[in-house]
Amino acid sequence: VGGGGGGGEPQARHMVETLLSERVSLDTEAEGGALCQEVLEGEEWVVDTVSRAGEHKCVALWRYGKGEANGAPFVNFYDELRPCAGEGEERLVRYALAGI
Repeated sequence: VGGGGGGGEPQARHMVETLLSERVSLDTEAEGGALCQEVLEGEEWVVDTVSRAGEHKCVALWRYGKGEANGAPFVNFYDELRPCAGEGEERLVRYALAGI
Protein backbone atom coordinates (compact mmCIF):
# COMPACT_ATOMS: atom_id res chain seq x y z
CA VAL A 1 0.00 0.00 0.00
CA GLY A 2 2.81 2.36 0.79
CA GLY A 3 6.54 2.46 0.80
CA GLY A 4 9.44 4.62 1.62
CA GLY A 5 13.06 4.33 2.39
CA GLY A 6 16.40 5.87 2.88
CA GLY A 7 15.46 7.95 5.92
CA GLY A 8 16.72 5.64 8.61
CA GLU A 9 14.89 4.55 11.72
CA PRO A 10 12.82 7.74 12.26
CA GLN A 11 11.34 7.52 8.76
CA ALA A 12 10.74 3.78 9.16
CA ARG A 13 8.88 4.32 12.44
CA HIS A 14 6.77 7.06 10.86
CA MET A 15 5.94 4.85 7.86
CA VAL A 16 4.90 1.90 10.08
CA GLU A 17 2.73 4.18 12.25
CA THR A 18 1.11 5.61 9.11
CA LEU A 19 0.43 2.15 7.66
CA LEU A 20 -1.01 0.87 10.93
CA SER A 21 -3.32 3.87 11.24
CA GLU A 22 -4.87 3.47 7.78
CA ARG A 23 -7.37 0.90 6.58
CA VAL A 24 -5.65 -1.10 3.86
CA SER A 25 -8.20 -3.84 3.23
CA LEU A 26 -11.86 -3.99 2.31
CA ASP A 27 -12.07 -7.06 4.55
CA THR A 28 -13.57 -5.62 7.73
CA GLU A 29 -12.24 -8.56 9.77
CA ALA A 30 -8.66 -8.21 8.56
CA GLU A 31 -6.18 -7.07 11.14
CA GLY A 32 -3.67 -4.39 10.22
CA GLY A 33 0.01 -4.99 9.90
CA ALA A 34 3.17 -3.73 8.30
CA LEU A 35 6.14 -5.47 6.76
CA CYS A 36 9.55 -3.82 6.97
CA GLN A 37 12.42 -4.95 4.80
CA GLU A 38 16.01 -3.83 4.78
CA VAL A 39 17.02 -2.10 1.58
CA LEU A 40 19.97 -3.83 -0.03
CA GLU A 41 22.00 -2.17 -2.74
CA GLY A 42 22.72 -3.93 -6.01
CA GLU A 43 20.95 -6.53 -8.08
CA GLU A 44 17.90 -8.41 -6.91
CA TRP A 45 17.32 -12.00 -7.96
CA VAL A 46 13.87 -13.60 -8.06
CA VAL A 47 13.28 -17.35 -8.28
CA ASP A 48 9.79 -18.21 -9.56
CA THR A 49 8.69 -21.66 -8.44
CA VAL A 50 5.75 -24.03 -8.67
CA SER A 51 4.95 -26.84 -6.25
CA ARG A 52 2.85 -29.96 -6.55
CA ALA A 53 2.53 -32.88 -4.16
CA GLY A 54 5.51 -31.63 -2.16
CA GLU A 55 7.80 -31.34 -5.18
CA HIS A 56 9.18 -27.88 -6.03
CA LYS A 57 10.48 -26.73 -9.41
CA CYS A 58 12.10 -23.53 -10.61
CA VAL A 59 10.19 -22.16 -13.60
CA ALA A 60 11.96 -18.83 -14.06
CA LEU A 61 14.93 -16.89 -12.76
CA TRP A 62 14.98 -13.09 -12.92
CA ARG A 63 17.66 -10.49 -12.25
CA TYR A 64 16.49 -6.96 -11.40
CA GLY A 65 18.66 -3.88 -11.31
CA LYS A 66 17.37 -1.20 -8.93
CA GLY A 67 18.65 2.04 -7.54
CA GLU A 68 18.01 5.73 -7.07
CA ALA A 69 17.17 8.06 -9.97
CA ASN A 70 15.61 11.49 -10.35
CA GLY A 71 14.99 11.82 -6.62
CA ALA A 72 13.11 8.50 -6.36
CA PRO A 73 14.68 5.98 -3.95
CA PHE A 74 13.56 2.80 -5.76
CA VAL A 75 13.76 2.77 -9.54
CA ASN A 76 13.74 -0.43 -11.58
CA PHE A 77 16.45 -0.03 -14.23
CA TYR A 78 16.01 -3.46 -15.79
CA ASP A 79 14.51 -6.88 -15.29
CA GLU A 80 16.15 -9.71 -17.13
CA LEU A 81 14.93 -13.29 -17.56
CA ARG A 82 17.93 -15.53 -16.90
CA PRO A 83 18.62 -19.18 -17.67
CA CYS A 84 18.47 -21.51 -14.67
CA ALA A 85 21.66 -23.20 -15.92
CA GLY A 86 25.09 -22.05 -14.84
CA GLU A 87 27.04 -22.55 -11.63
CA GLY A 88 25.88 -19.36 -9.88
CA GLU A 89 22.30 -19.68 -11.06
CA GLU A 90 22.05 -23.32 -9.98
CA ARG A 91 23.39 -22.42 -6.50
CA LEU A 92 20.79 -19.65 -6.23
CA VAL A 93 17.95 -21.99 -7.25
CA ARG A 94 19.10 -24.66 -4.75
CA TYR A 95 19.23 -22.02 -2.02
CA ALA A 96 15.72 -20.77 -2.83
CA LEU A 97 14.22 -24.25 -3.02
CA ALA A 98 15.81 -25.19 0.32
CA GLY A 99 13.82 -22.38 1.92
CA ILE A 100 10.45 -23.70 0.80
